[in-house]
Amino acid sequence: MPPVSDARRRAGPHGAGAFRAAALAAALALGACAQTPESIAPAAVDEGRYGYLTCPEMGHEMARLNRGLANLATEQSAKRVNDAVGWTHLLHPAHSARTHDIRSWIALHKGELEAVERAMARRCFRAPVRF
Repeated sequence: MPPVSDARRRAGPHGAGAFRAAALAAALALGACAQTPESIAPAAVDEGRYGYLTCPEMGHEMARLNRGLANLATEQSAKRVNDAVGWTHLLHPAHSARTHDIRSWIALHKGELEAVERAMARRCFRAPVRF
């Protein structure tokens, strides 16, 4: 039987292969978690959708979109936390696997907000706004 080095004895019966497998599993776990709401890019939305609104109506629409985006961001953040817990305990993204994907809704809300902001900048900030 060939002599076994001290480093191999310290590595245990599974050697460096077990460490590599654990590192790979950790990398896969981190990559499979839900995205942060901030990292989701806005969808392209034409500002012409808001051309019929008055300036006060655009302000109300912007407030509605901000509330919706805040709710979606909270839900997405909770999914991230639950995925991390799921990976730690169950070795799979427990929460994301059971719930629908809301990234497209977040992207849409962000795009709509940008479109309203562009429309407001073009139409409302040149003249005084009366509510």
